[in-house]
Amino acid sequence: MAAGADGVSPNAHAFSAAVKACAVLHDRNAGACVHGSILVRGFSDDDIVLSALVDMYGHAASPGDARKAFEEMRAPDGICYTSLLSAFVRNDWFEEAVRWFRTMVMTNGVELDGCTFGSMMTALGNLRRVRQGRVAHAQVLTRGLCGNVIVESSTLDMYAKCGAMLEARKVFDKMQVRNAVSWCALLGGYCNNTEYEKVLVLFRQMDRECDDSYSLGTILRACAGLSSVKPGKEIHCRFLRSGGWRDVVVESALVDLYAKCGAVDYAYRVFEASSVRNTITWNAMIGGFAQNGHAEHAINLFNRMVSEGAKPDYVSFIGVLFACNHTGMVEQGRNYFKSMSKDYGIAPGIEHYNCIVDLLSRVELLEEAEDLINKSPFRDDSSLWAPILGASSTHSNPDVAERVAKKMMELKPQYHLSYVLLENVYRTVGRWEDALEIRRLMRSRKVEKEPGMSWIDVNRSKQHMSNVNGAASELVASEDIITCDN
Repeated sequence: MAAGADGVSPNAHAFSAAVKACAVLHDRNAGACVHGSILVRGFSDDDIVLSALVDMYGHAASPGDARKAFEEMRAPDGICYTSLLSAFVRNDWFEEAVRWFRTMVMTNGVELDGCTFGSMMTALGNLRRVRQGRVAHAQVLTRGLCGNVIVESSTLDMYAKCGAMLEARKVFDKMQVRNAVSWCALLGGYCNNTEYEKVLVLFRQMDRECDDSYSLGTILRACAGLSSVKPGKEIHCRFLRSGGWRDVVVESALVDLYAKCGAVDYAYRVFEASSVRNTITWNAMIGGFAQNGHAEHAINLFNRMVSEGAKPDYVSFIGVLFACNHTGMVEQGRNYFKSMSKDYGIAPGIEHYNCIVDLLSRVELLEEAEDLINKSPFRDDSSLWAPILGASSTHSNPDVAERVAKKMMELKPQYHLSYVLLENVYRTVGRWEDALEIRRLMRSRKVEKEPGMSWIDVNRSKQHMSNVNGAASELVASEDIITCDN
C-alpha cells in the first residue's frame, strides 16, 4: 500500500480497513500483500491491525496464518480470542478451537461473550462432545447469556449433533427469539436421529412462524426416510412456486426422495433438469437406479459422471458396486473395486467389501472371495463371511464350506446356521462322527434354531406369527384370514 499523492502514509486504521475488505472478499492473496505492507511500515505489533489479520485469514481459509498473527499480539483481548476461535471453527479446526478456548478461560482479564460461546458450541457439536457441551452450557447460564440467539442456536445445534434431542428440544422451547438457524438445527437433529415424523410435524409449526427455504432439503430427507412421496411432492411444488431453482441441496434431496420412493422416472427428470450437480446429486441417482433394479443405468451413469469430470467418492462406489453385484458383472465389479484406491485414493470400506464378496459368492468364486476377506482389514467382521456361508450350502467345495462355517462359529458362536451348514457338509461327505460332534457342540453352547416366522394380514393389520407349526390349527380355523382363490 503506497502513500497518497499528498504524501500521507496509511495508519493502523487504514491498514485495518484494507484487511477487512480482503476478508469480505475472501481474497487471501490480496490480504497477504497488505500484510506485507504492514510489516514494511512497522505496524506488525499493532493489536488492531493484527486482530483484523486474524479475521481475514480465517475468512480466507488460512487458519494457520490466523494463529501466527494472533501469537504476535502483545495483549490480545476477548475480541481477538473470539476472532481466532471463529477462524478455527470456520475451517473445521475444531480440536484447535477447543484447545484455545481453554487457554482463553485461564487468561485473566479476557471477557467471554456470546460469540465466544457460539464458536465453542459449534466446535463441540462437530466433535460430538456432549459432556463438555453441557459444561459450556452451564457457563452460558451462569454468565447470563441465555437471551443471546447466537448462543442458544449454537447450543441447540450442539445437542442435536450429539444426538441429545431431549436437551436440544428444551433449549428450543425456552428460546424467546427463534431464527432460521435454530429451526434448521432442530429439524436437522431430528432427521439425523431418524425421527422423521417429528420433522414433518415441526415443519408445519415452523411454516407458521418462519419462512425459510434452507430447511426444505432437511424436510425432503425426512420424507425420503419415511418413503413418503406425497408430502415430498408438496414440498417440490412449493419449491417451484417460490421461484427456487438451481438449489443443488434441494434438487439432490428431491432426487434421493423420488428414488427411495421407487419413482425413478421422477428422480431422473429432476436430475436431468438440474443445471448444477454435485457429488451428492450423482450419488443419489446412481444409488436410486441400483436400488430399484436398474443396474445397467446405474453403471452407465457412474461412467458418465467420470467422463463429465465429477469425482466419485466413497458413496459413489457403493452404488456402482451394488449394481455390479445384482447383475453379476464380475469383471466390471473387480475393476471398479481396484479403481477406488488406485485411481482415486479411496480406501474400500465394509460396504464395498460386502458388495464384491457377495458378487463373487453369487458366481461361486468362493476361494477368491475368501482370499479377499482374509487380506482385508475387516476379516473379523461376520457380515463379510455370511454371503460365502450361504453360497457354500449349494457349492460342491466342502473344504471352503468347512473353513467358512468354522470362521463364522468363531465370530458368532450363537449363529445357528453355521452349525447346521457344517453338520450338513460333514453328512454329505460321510463324516458322520464329525456331524454328531457339531450337534453336541450346539447343545453345549445352547445354540438353538430360530423359529419359523410368518406375516399375514388380519383385518387390514399385519400380524406376526412365530412357531408356525404349532399355530397351524388355529390359522386354519380362523375365518378372518385373507385368502386368494385360484
